[in-house]
Amino acid sequence: MRREIEELKALVRGLCANRDVEPSVDPKNVPTVDQHNSFKASCSAQEKQDGVAEPPTMPVDSQECKLYIFDEVQGGQLLVAFGRVWWESLPTDTVHGIPLGEGNVRVSINVPKLKKSALPIPTYDATTVEDAVNGFVAWPKSLVELDISMNKASRGPSHVPDPAAGNKKRQKKAGNKTIDSRTEVQQGAQEQKLVFDFINMNRAMKPLAYYAHYSMRQGNQIEVPIPYTIMGFDMPVFLSFEDIYEFINLQEISANCILVYMRYLEELCRINGQAEKFVFVSPSLISPVRTDTEDAGRRERADNLLSFLRDAPKERLYLVPHNRGRHWVLGVIDPWEDLVLYFDPLREKKRDDFTELMNMALADWKITTGEGIRRRRDCKTKFSNRPCPLQEGSVECGYFILGFMRDIVLNGIDALESKQFYTSEDLDLIRGEWSEHVMEFVNYDV
Repeated sequence: MRREIEELKALVRGLCANRDVEPSVDPKNVPTVDQHNSFKASCSAQEKQDGVAEPPTMPVDSQECKLYIFDEVQGGQLLVAFGRVWWESLPTDTVHGIPLGEGNVRVSINVPKLKKSALPIPTYDATTVEDAVNGFVAWPKSLVELDISMNKASRGPSHVPDPAAGNKKRQKKAGNKTIDSRTEVQQGAQEQKLVFDFINMNRAMKPLAYYAHYSMRQGNQIEVPIPYTIMGFDMPVFLSFEDIYEFINLQEISANCILVYMRYLEELCRINGQAEKFVFVSPSLISPVRTDTEDAGRRERADNLLSFLRDAPKERLYLVPHNRGRHWVLGVIDPWEDLVLYFDPLREKKRDDFTELMNMALADWKITTGEGIRRRRDCKTKFSNRPCPLQEGSVECGYFILGFMRDIVLNGIDALESKQFYTSEDLDLIRGEWSEHVMEFVNYDV
């Protein structure tokens, strides 16, 4: 195994030495920081709705989630597992014969993160996270966070997938033997599908593709720290083989991938002396996680945005990717001008939740800064749908949002608005920069 790792290192170094695109970010300048929910989006008109396989009486409103406990020592929430939550759980519903109770929901634990952590609501059979893997337990609703990055059936937060299809390798019991629910033929077919086209690939993407191909198929992930300036707190995102395969192959893009490129652009701004001019806001803080209600937690999301705007100096712009439900758009906020620019690669005028969210956050900002009093009138925030490159396919919206942010940072908004399309070379450049940035965090010893 050690020899294979050394050969992989040599292969990647050789590719890096001959690549066409030089890294734009000095790895020495990358700060060390300390998981995060993701959206995927496509713009296809038709959504597939999966049926519920088991159990037949289970509510269908279930989604992949992250499970936290309250850490009394640190005084905050601690991520302990990944699983699935049934939102429509009732207090009278039972888990292992015990009612859920008020404020709790039914969850299943799929992947433990801190195996020995105590369950917030233990059962007779399970007291730790490890005990509850592949089983149902009750969990406080306040400690459950949606995690659509795990839901490969869904390409946006509006889809409610099959609870039985949440895991790629869902385990079944067959007597005393645990087996993968997919047959060997099905597994082999899926492996065959996820093959990189190294021959026709842009050189800047090859080192990461080779690393993913040889080192990440067994579940290894790449941890990329996202700083507090983007998230509001330090935390990492974890990129899987599927994330990298899909990004390099121009498929649907997750919020984790967008966060990594935002991190790259923030570093670029710092190098170019523009750190005070642009702020990048994580889409997970302001995008609705559920679209089945009118406000979809809008008050909390507006407060998240307000925390970024609170001490805004004049002439600072806030770049805010937003997932409106199966489609990515970009907002650019100038709070002192009370102006929001709206860039939609489909060039639609529909803003819905985004408009309400911006109005709510900026109204609060004007109150906290005294701007509302100074202007002496109930002036409304100005919105402007701006021209931008047009998306022609059904899955490129996320890449276009990355391109929009890149053009704004490097060339200004006017330069972005003068473009009609993004070429394949433009998209290759973005994916190459992203790939090179991810390679800075590869740990060959994992």
